[in-house]
Amino acid sequence: MLEIEKYKFAFEISPMPLMLVSDGGNIELTNRHFERLFDYDEDELLGKNVDILVPDAARDYHPILRDAYTRVPTKRTMGANRDLRGVTKSGRTIPLELGLEPMKNGKETWALVVAIDLSARQQMENRMRQALDASASAMIMVDQDSRIIFINETALVLLGYEKNNIMGQNIEMLVPDEVKRAHPVYVGSFMHNRKTRTMGLGSDLYARHHDGSKIPVEIALTPVISGTDEFVMCTVSDLTERVAASDALAEKNTELADLNVDLSQFAYSASHDLKAPLSTIVGLMNVCIEDLDDNNLDEVRENFARIMDIAKRSTEKVESVLEIARAAGKKITAEPVNIETEINNIWMDLAGAENHIQLKLVLTHKDPIMLERATFGVILENLISNAVRYSDKDKKSSYIKVNSHLDDKGLQIVVSDNGIGIPEENLEHVFQMFRRLDERSGDGLGLALVKKQLDRLGGSIAVNSTVGKGTEFTITMPVQEDEAQ
Repeated sequence: MLEIEKYKFAFEISPMPLMLVSDGGNIELTNRHFERLFDYDEDELLGKNVDILVPDAARDYHPILRDAYTRVPTKRTMGANRDLRGVTKSGRTIPLELGLEPMKNGKETWALVVAIDLSARQQMENRMRQALDASASAMIMVDQDSRIIFINETALVLLGYEKNNIMGQNIEMLVPDEVKRAHPVYVGSFMHNRKTRTMGLGSDLYARHHDGSKIPVEIALTPVISGTDEFVMCTVSDLTERVAASDALAEKNTELADLNVDLSQFAYSASHDLKAPLSTIVGLMNVCIEDLDDNNLDEVRENFARIMDIAKRSTEKVESVLEIARAAGKKITAEPVNIETEINNIWMDLAGAENHIQLKLVLTHKDPIMLERATFGVILENLISNAVRYSDKDKKSSYIKVNSHLDDKGLQIVVSDNGIGIPEENLEHVFQMFRRLDERSGDGLGLALVKKQLDRLGGSIAVNSTVGKGTEFTITMPVQEDEAQ
């Protein structure tokens, strides 16, 4: 028989809670640390069955486990990495970790039990979890198998998960589909070279939200070692606002670049629209001086009236250009436009020094048409003035023809001429800004401005030309509804 008396001294001087249990489950010996742990008085546990220290939920099958241990007794630990609990005299449960040491007593196998109270450790862990949950940073801890063993509230909110739906799952559930194949390689690389580092710096890194959407993130990886276990703490920073701010800044920079272009176009358009009318005004003023010398007052009055009309239209053109500039790419209120009248007014301002050119109009629709008057004027002014500029003075007769009709796409206008034409290698460049094609070219803004305004309206422009025969521009402008109807 096991001599219990000789163990009493060892039990009493041990700083650990100790208990000796027979193979039948009776408590044969305890020390004061064990008794205090379970709230019992001295020797009060002696002779009682050990099952009284087991929670009700496990009490029915505990004898089976105990019997299995006596059949195959081994030195081992119970409760490591799982929720093992004992019941005190008052019914309070306490978290435990137990060390079991088999002891032979004749043919029987008794067990020396060392009890470790995990209450303080769990309180510390709970405090740590509360601190991590209170963190503004999303935090996820994974084990060596990439399973999620901890996730704080911030991470749950960020990723859209409930805790019970994500704990124990593989971290790859949070990886976008296009990265899943390569992700195990990244994990393996980190596990073999464990050091704190940041993922996502200088590259686009995303986490997968519960709804399938992608969240731009930056992730700091920190190795954590607990005993023989190794974990990785992932601190996830949500970059959504930063990316949005960056995108907004890039958009603002684009707007500023567009504004600079618009200012250049405005300066061009204003000077372009005034150049020809001013030349015409100068010519008419010279004629007026000659008429005054000849005392032809009626001619002077007539030419002054023409000058007033040209000046008035020039003022309206400048206002139109200002209206387009102020619109900043947005729609301008449409108004009824008499196409024939608008084109004739443009021609009167342009043709003062080019009276050898004939204007032909073939309009197969009824006026007026609902359009942005300012935009229409800028577009036709540029196309007709280009035709004037590239007229062929070696030909006996020069003409500019404007055909227009309505179809399901809107107003179709073809401006053609029999001028010098455009070389085939230059056709793809005619709408490029600041591109000079020859000595007659301006600064390359005119046709670029036309295309930009048509793009804004959802219209189109195309060019066809043959050197020595002439050029043809075809434009489409959407027609707006008359809101007054």
